[in-house]
Amino acid sequence: MSGVAIMAAVAGDMPDDRMLATLTRAAVMLFARDAATFLVPMLVVAVVVGLIQTIVSVQESSLSFLPKLLTLVAMLAIAGEGVMQGLGDFMTSGLLDMVAAIH
Repeated sequence: MSGVAIMAAVAGDMPDDRMLATLTRAAVMLFARDAATFLVPMLVVAVVVGLIQTIVSVQESSLSFLPKLLTLVAMLAIAGEGVMQGLGDFMTSGLLDMVAAIH
């Protein structure tokens, strides 16, 4: 479920504590999904590079850093716009819900 859909569900006639709990859960899930988008590919690259370094018996630190850096840059190019769009949608709907709660 997207952050906007969760925020729309939160905006109903919920008590404040349930609304806060739902909002917090949605924020944590958004953070976990967005972090996993970058961390999982970097973990896979780190394991593969570590295995290759172990097999070849080369323990150069730059050989493990550069592939992870390139993976991060590639993931930013591929998924960065979607991650930022999701965060922007979540913040926009959250601000609109806060304004609606004030009135």
